[in-house]
Amino acid sequence: MMMDQKAPVFVKLDEYKDMMDIVSLMREKIGQAKFLLDKIAELKSQEDQELAAWAKELEEVEQSVGAVDKALSEPSM
Repeated sequence: MMMDQKAPVFVKLDEYKDMMDIVSLMREKIGQAKFLLDKIAELKSQEDQELAAWAKELEEVEQSVGAVDKALSEPSM
């Protein structure tokens, strides 16, 4: 038989229903997984924004400490 030809496939009706139920369940689980993946990506984005804000604040504090240190290190006139 050639590969391009399609032969009819016969399955029992109850087996067909079982397969359709399994496929339906798999689609549902895939939908749930996509939803969870989207939520994780959203949380990661929020986390990245928070970390960037903290890094910026830390840089500002570091600059302030540097300015205070410089002012204390220089002799007054």
